[in-house]
Amino acid sequence: MKVRRPSAAIAATAFAAGASLLIVASSRSISAQAESWTPPHRMLLTPERALAMIVASDRHLEYVPGEVLVRFRPGVGVAGQQRALTALRSRPAPADLRWIGDTALVTDPVERDATILAVQLNAQPEVAEAEPNYLYRISNTPNDPGFMQRQWNLAALDMPRAWDINPGASDNLTVAVVDTGITAVTRSYSFLTWNGRTTQQVSVPYGISPDFSAARLVTPRDFVFWDGPVLDMHGHGTHVASTIGEDTNNSLAEAGIAYRVKLMPVKVCVGFWEVQFVMTATGYRGFVPTDSGGCATSEIVEGIRYAADNGAKVINLSLGGPEPSATLRDALNYAVGKGAFIAIAMGNEYEDGNPTEYPAAYAAEIDGVMSVGAVGPSLKRAYYSSTGPHIEISAPGGNDREGGATAMIWQATILRADSSPVTVLSPRFDRYAESAFEGTSMASPHVAGVAALIMSQGVTSPAVVEALITKTALPLGAPDADTPGRNREYGYGLVQPRAALRGFGLAK
Repeated sequence: MKVRRPSAAIAATAFAAGASLLIVASSRSISAQAESWTPPHRMLLTPERALAMIVASDRHLEYVPGEVLVRFRPGVGVAGQQRALTALRSRPAPADLRWIGDTALVTDPVERDATILAVQLNAQPEVAEAEPNYLYRISNTPNDPGFMQRQWNLAALDMPRAWDINPGASDNLTVAVVDTGITAVTRSYSFLTWNGRTTQQVSVPYGISPDFSAARLVTPRDFVFWDGPVLDMHGHGTHVASTIGEDTNNSLAEAGIAYRVKLMPVKVCVGFWEVQFVMTATGYRGFVPTDSGGCATSEIVEGIRYAADNGAKVINLSLGGPEPSATLRDALNYAVGKGAFIAIAMGNEYEDGNPTEYPAAYAAEIDGVMSVGAVGPSLKRAYYSSTGPHIEISAPGGNDREGGATAMIWQATILRADSSPVTVLSPRFDRYAESAFEGTSMASPHVAGVAALIMSQGVTSPAVVEALITKTALPLGAPDADTPGRNREYGYGLVQPRAALRGFGLAK
């Protein structure tokens, strides 16, 4: 049975009018359950941020309302910061800023248009750069399981012969998945949610994927939901991680490319259930939009820096959006400077105007960062895969137009039937199944996995990893006249793991 979900228009209208959070959440008083319920960990996703994400979804905004990222000029102290902040009507204090490296997150409860905030701050002499806290989104299209599983993608990359050279990479190497998370505990947590008639307290079970032992999940961190264990309530992060490192030798599910590496779950994105749980706890009586959530620049940057600072040598970013961010570009440079190679999904917007997607667009200018487009079983560009002069490499991402679900990317993730916001009122996240997804989100982890194999061979430079991948790629399509060996549809071509591994010894 399909559950009807009302829109967020009434909440957005009240929010724009400056109403209090509880008036926005409901015209009724907070329920006894909401008053008595205590979260099991300190919440990072505040009701204000959750509501801002609902408004962003309802109005199709590309930023978190009322949030802006600011970098002050060198030498500007607290007094100078305060003077610059007086340009805003709310006049926030420097003590209220949240710092991410040398960038400050400013939240303004009065002016919700972040583009206006950025203009006001950029006009101040103390400010080097200010930009809205842009929202990026994960780049995939899921499909319910139920078809014959088939990993055509690994056959297309000749992975068995690549594993003859390097069987699954080194268990001393860490790959960070900066995404919706990878569940790192097996236990239940109590949350409040709406069941269509009333608020109810439910015990929600979570479990580690049977294809990831707890020992392989290292230094997990949640930057966006709470300060407790990392939990994947969407399935995207787990699916991406499975392509990179799903255990190949346990007779369960599918195979991963670098199946021996450690995986670092870095949660920077939230979806329906995180927003629903937080809003229900405020007394909100209803369903939030099914597409609520996203990945804010502030958390993505924190996640990238954290991964680089904590030993990740490969980082996967299967997310993107149409807005450029200098803060995000700086984070990519920071991570590469720490010795981390980064794979980024190119975007899935080819049939929607083919806009330039970020952070993929920065890959061409940073050695050691690669933008990844998607191909289907025919090794032709997938219909959705974005193109442009910044694409560098292609990998299997799936193409349902070439054969339905069997032409998509099959990997283990949380069982979608247990948590689909369209049909489920009380979710669970402890059961896993082989599921078919497609998108450049699925292509990017193939390259991240290959990078892990190369680095396990002793290559330490992200730039050299990129050079090995590009120089050994299988050319696809005709090269552009202005870029020898490369074109706007496929970059340098299809990644070739075995050839890249045999190139070891050229440089380090």
